[in-house]
Amino acid sequence: MKYNTGFLVNDHPSHRFSKLHENPEAQLVMLVPAQTWDRVRAHILRYEAVSLAGRFGANPGEYEWEWVNEPEGIRWWRRAADGNEYLFGVVAAIRRLQGIELYGMVTVDENSPFWADVVAGVLIAELNDRARNMTEERYMTANQALRQLRREHYRTRDLLTIDRQDKTMVRRGTIREVERFQAAIKKLFDRANTTSTLTLKPPTSRLG
Repeated sequence: MKYNTGFLVNDHPSHRFSKLHENPEAQLVMLVPAQTWDRVRAHILRYEAVSLAGRFGANPGEYEWEWVNEPEGIRWWRRAADGNEYLFGVVAAIRRLQGIELYGMVTVDENSPFWADVVAGVLIAELNDRARNMTEERYMTANQALRQLRREHYRTRDLLTIDRQDKTMVRRGTIREVERFQAAIKKLFDRANTTSTLTLKPPTSRLG
């Protein structure tokens, strides 16, 4: 089966994104006002950084972010049922006269509980059956066999961004995951824009 992975979620189709040709791996592009972007930085550092125990405007673990200074951008971390946070999406920012261009993509490694989310339900039983056969034929454990089969499945779908046996495998997102990432970013912008300007001033100790 051939899968279509050549998509781009464009939040501002009338804008010509200046660095898109240099970022072919981008799955999401957005254009936001510089004022909003600058508020997001302060908002994350003050309220929603992944390093903080409590967050403003969301339940713990629902929205967790990391501000990156160089290159300028943000990372979205999702906390799983095991209580640990796992990287799910990244965004790089380019400052232009028209506003801030954002280039984002979903990125999930195979140690993340979200790694297996994009295996279609109809395939799970098939993969489990094949894994059981592999344990008998190749002296592999069921987990080892299933891990190999998932890698092969993602490779067929052209979802792997890091595909080396000596490295932890990393996949890009499906369109539904990218749209979920887009929605999370928009909600982050809304919360940053509705937070009082006075309360947005981040503590000196968190500015680095």
